Amino acid sequence: MGDGGGLTRLGLTQRWHQTGLPTGYFSTMSFSDAVAAAKITYKYCYWDMLDGDAIMSDQVAAPLLSFAVNDSVKVAVETLQRVLEVEIDGFMGPKTVAELNSKDPYIAAKLFRAAWVDFYHNDVIINPTKQQFLSGWVNRALFPYPSPYSVEAYQ
Repeated sequence: MGDGGGLTRLGLTQRWHQTGLPTGYFSTMSFSDAVAAAKITYKYCYWDMLDGDAIMSDQVAAPLLSFAVNDSVKVAVETLQRVLEVEIDGFMGPKTVAELNSKDPYIAAKLFRAAWVDFYHNDVIINPTKQQFLSGWVNRALFPYPSPYSVEAYQ
């Protein structure tokens, strides 16, 4: 509560997804229909913007997608670009993808997650009222992939 996102379901917030989701998504839609709608939104608004199909390792793609959803595609990509030491423009272009795919995915994912955690700590330094969210954000950044938890486990 208090994060400004409004109603949230399957990681999608009312604030950022007022359009594009079916009527009733946040209130009356069945869980299975909401999952189907969320998958479409995740693909269009995040995965495609990250050029996710071109990323060779899910070990790197999963946290990148999670960070993009939690903050923005631009911030997630800028963070990745800092880790990769490539031009920082916030766009997942062919040079960023090529550099990412040339790295050991375990190391790239570990460095990206560390930079992601640093981003949250710096965000709280800039805006101390966000301290209440820090623990959850860090847990999200460190959440393992692949995970024993899945959407299917909750159906």
